[in-house]
Amino acid sequence: MKFVLSYVQGRLSKKVGEKFQYFPIHNWQNELILAKKIGLENMEWIISDLSNPILNSYSCKEIKKILKKNRIRISSISLDLIMEKPLHTWSMVDLEWFINILKNAIIIHKVKRLNIPCEEQARFFNSENLGKFKKNLRFILKKLSRSTYVSIESDFSPRNINYLLKNLKSDQLGVNLDLGNIEANGYDIQDYLDLLNKKIFGVHIKERKLLFGLSKKLTLNKNIKYLFSNIHKLSNLKDITLQTFRSKNNYVNDLSKSFKLIKNMIVNYG
Repeated sequence: MKFVLSYVQGRLSKKVGEKFQYFPIHNWQNELILAKKIGLENMEWIISDLSNPILNSYSCKEIKKILKKNRIRISSISLDLIMEKPLHTWSMVDLEWFINILKNAIIIHKVKRLNIPCEEQARFFNSENLGKFKKNLRFILKKLSRSTYVSIESDFSPRNINYLLKNLKSDQLGVNLDLGNIEANGYDIQDYLDLLNKKIFGVHIKERKLLFGLSKKLTLNKNIKYLFSNIHKLSNLKDITLQTFRSKNNYVNDLSKSFKLIKNMIVNYG
């Protein structure tokens, strides 16, 4: 298997206020030590706002030293700040400034995949917003190296996301398949794998209930089993990332258990 097993940054830290997922400014260094102890070797770095240290050239080099010490690599970067400021609302001036700085971090850390949310409040709902989304996405693709894959994380139906990808026509562009979104929206995972198997660059592992339910502990449900029994079809998959349930105080043990479960799935189906 060419893909790596990763985890979403922040899953080994106490929450930032009430936010379920946010850059752990208070603990990101210690989190890497914990990740190493668990046996994790890859992570998805999240950028929740423009003050993220990875956007500073000096801090970026310091981050690399700490990552190397703990033998952990950044497999992907997720632009979580887009959840608060959707891509279609960005001005070209702001976007160009941001991507120019972000490129430096991608190069320094040899990041293979950039994740762009287009879900919940960050999605578009009309043709005007769609046009702005495509314009800004094309700009990002143009600015990045062709060795950097860009994935859209979406709660669209498989037919809609497939239509969008065909419209944008880029080998560099694909999707990050979020199992929780599939479950919460009542979609069928088989439809995604049938339509998008060559366009799935990343997978977020989590379980949710129907009708937009919250994240819950992994039970290795039918979607996860279907994914791994068909994992060989995902020829361009770069990483599988644990975005799993976290409790208030036992979050380290939560991720450790999820890591072992999914690692065993990879061994059994790999």
